[in-house]
Amino acid sequence: AVGVSTLDFKNKFVESGIVPEVIAALDPSVSFYAAYVAANGSTTLLTPGTALNPSAGEKPQPVEFSVEGLNNATNITASTRYLIYLLDADAPARNDPSSRNERHFLAGNYSVTAGVNSTVLPTAQRLTVPTSQFAPFTPFSEPQPQANTGVHRFIMALYTQPEKFNTAGFESVGMDVSTTRWNLSAWRTQLGLGPAIGATFFTIDTGASN
Repeated sequence: AVGVSTLDFKNKFVESGIVPEVIAALDPSVSFYAAYVAANGSTTLLTPGTALNPSAGEKPQPVEFSVEGLNNATNITASTRYLIYLLDADAPARNDPSSRNERHFLAGNYSVTAGVNSTVLPTAQRLTVPTSQFAPFTPFSEPQPQANTGVHRFIMALYTQPEKFNTAGFESVGMDVSTTRWNLSAWRTQLGLGPAIGATFFTIDTGASN
């Protein structure tokens, strides 16, 4: 696998319409990756805009997260922790995204460890959570958009985690467990987050919706 520049990530988000339709702006300081299981069973790097086909056996559940260029991000130390979400920007349908955004995953306490790199992109550092600390606020739910609701854009984003959440859950600041109509800007304010330092996305084409 070959890495993707932060400029290419940025451009893909604009080309897809995610910026400014879903996210006002994205100026990534790092290259953020996920890996998924392809139809042949191999773990594969997900690059921005990858089209996945679950009915052909491709599995949208990320099996790994990784990051390149962390030294380009500000206020990062060896002890910094990170949080990651996955959402559907086009729920329930691309031409009627009345449930935007629908959250499919949210978890914190990710960190990088020197020498622990991605299994699919050796130049990237793997983001991991100790098993004892892995307690997703929103456990992963399989993206299963209904047929004939258009091309759904599934966004994953990486944020530096405020230190207070190293030992407290997001509910400690009143975050709602509801997963639909998730207002990202209000959520960022609630948790005290800066802009995403990286993001990527994949699409699932369910057929006609225009």
